[in-house]
Amino acid sequence: MSDENETAVRVSMRDIYIEVQRQGKLLEKIANSLPDSDEKLADHENRIRRLETRIGWAVGAVGLIAAVMPWVVGLAR
Repeated sequence: MSDENETAVRVSMRDIYIEVQRQGKLLEKIANSLPDSDEKLADHENRIRRLETRIGWAVGAVGLIAAVMPWVVGLAR
């Protein structure tokens, strides 16, 4: 019982190799068109450092206020 509409497809190792090479060239072209990831990483690190600095100043200011408040409350009595 063989169906006459069935067809067979042969894919040789050469066909696979050629397609893999074509895909590799395409990926390389895409990778070369993308912006430099090193610059993005450096920019991201700089933004994180600035944010850490701002948070550090804020925590320091709150700490100073917390340390001074008992003294201020003591003077108000």
